[in-house]
Amino acid sequence: MAEHQPPRSRLERRRLELEEQAKKEAFSTEESITQERQEESVAYHRYVEAQPRNRKHTSRRSGNGVLRQVGQMVGRASSRLFASQERARRSRAADRSGKSETSTDVSSREANPKKMKKKRRFKRKLIGLFLLVLIGFVLFASQPFTFLLIGSDARPGESLRGSRSDSLSVMQFVPLSRTIQLTSIPRDTYTPISCENGKKDKITHAFAFGGEACTQDAVAGLLDEEIDGKIVISFDSFIGLVDQIGGINLVSTGTFSEQDASGKANQYSFQKGKEYHMDGAMALAYSRHRKTDNDGARANRQSEVIQAVATQLLKPTGWGKIPAAHTYMKEEMNLDLSVREMATAGLSLALMSERKHYEIEAVSQRLNGIFYDLPDEKALQQLRDRLDTTFYGTLKK
Repeated sequence: MAEHQPPRSRLERRRLELEEQAKKEAFSTEESITQERQEESVAYHRYVEAQPRNRKHTSRRSGNGVLRQVGQMVGRASSRLFASQERARRSRAADRSGKSETSTDVSSREANPKKMKKKRRFKRKLIGLFLLVLIGFVLFASQPFTFLLIGSDARPGESLRGSRSDSLSVMQFVPLSRTIQLTSIPRDTYTPISCENGKKDKITHAFAFGGEACTQDAVAGLLDEEIDGKIVISFDSFIGLVDQIGGINLVSTGTFSEQDASGKANQYSFQKGKEYHMDGAMALAYSRHRKTDNDGARANRQSEVIQAVATQLLKPTGWGKIPAAHTYMKEEMNLDLSVREMATAGLSLALMSERKHYEIEAVSQRLNGIFYDLPDEKALQQLRDRLDTTFYGTLKK
């Protein structure tokens, strides 16, 4: 037994070396493992050939141990190879997945610009449609028109029938030049009256003899201007309109006191440059005052009140009151305006158009014991020329 120890010891040492070598080369490639197997096989054959034949059994046992070690090494190498291949497969799968996600992102990016282009085209079309509608509205509402305001002197509770026109004002709206031309006509102006068979009389009597239609014809003949629309304002209807829209805000252009609608003196006081929130009764007192100035100044105050009413209705808080206000003016003030003319007036007022104020120049003269205001024919013709404007607001002559 003693003479067999050295070979076993050598084999055991060899086995230990192989195990250490296998541990060190645990992460080597399949090629290195194959090379190790070849080296081990050569070493084993050399060892077997070097042993005596009577040690055949021992050598076979030792060889079998080496083979088992080699088998274990091959198994571990195969496991490592399989794990390496599995990692490579997963890596390739991840790469394919990444490429797929990348291609998806690319296709998504390619698809998004198409959607963005469609959205931009839709927005451009929407803006274009809005501009087209806006241009159409401006063209629709840009035709100048002339509007007549008839203020009746009927007191609260009195009928309009048989009353006279206390004030007459002609407003010409020219949106493209942003102007409102206001012409005041003195109530005693001496002019032909159609409903009196063309006889000359005070223009205030036209309303008493033939109502608003006769007054409209008399004004049109005096100014040689076609009247497109009109409104008749009484004390009651004026107060009711202003109260219905919640009052108006107005800066006084004069300092004076005025009676109320029932005739009580000095019921309202106004100071020039001061802003007032006026109800219907106060606005009426402001617009009808003329004792400290003249008919022209009163007509200008009336236009200020009209613009204040329009401004109140054009506010966002007043939009809901427009239908009721329009109905009220149709029923209580005999408003005669087409949709286009209403749009023109609204556009002119919204643009804060410049107001140009004209007054018929007249000379007071007594005829048959009655005082009349006789117009200056030269000044009257100049006024007619100013009112004869084109679509753009320029003078025709």
